[in-house]
Amino acid sequence: MNKEVKYNTTDNWKHVPRLKVSSLSLPKYVGNWEVGKGSGLHFSTFKKPNWFHRKITHLILGWIWIDG
Repeated sequence: MNKEVKYNTTDNWKHVPRLKVSSLSLPKYVGNWEVGKGSGLHFSTFKKPNWFHRKITHLILGWIWIDG
């Protein structure tokens, strides 16, 4: 007597209202750290580290700072 309920049918989908965003902007990165030479791995940042932190990171970790 129990009807099998199918949850993956389009009848059970709920419609999501569209967001009305007037302007959509991407974050502005000031530069990035290149990890390893030619590895293609980069970490982008919103704030540029001071010269001392850039120098120490390059000496200890070998990361290269690239201004964006």
